[in-house]
Amino acid sequence: MTQDELLHLIDQAAAEGWTELDLAGHHLTELPPEMGQLTQLEVLILGKLADEYEWVGNQRLPKVIGNQLTTLPAELGQLRNLRR
Repeated sequence: MTQDELLHLIDQAAAEGWTELDLAGHHLTELPPEMGQLTQLEVLILGKLADEYEWVGNQRLPKVIGNQLTTLPAELGQLRNLRR
């Protein structure tokens, strides 16, 4: 997902009052400060387990769908309704 696509999605979510936003698996390296606009957000999904498995060494583990985030913007602190 490009930065422009992400900003468009954030604008749409804010305008439509989304309470859940799933960003897992979009190869994001950062979240923009505009995330702070999503004050109605209750659930923000940045990673999750897939319904498929992969072999890691000699173990079969659920595949993780995530991002490459190393930090989160301070503006996430404005999301007072965020629960998960």
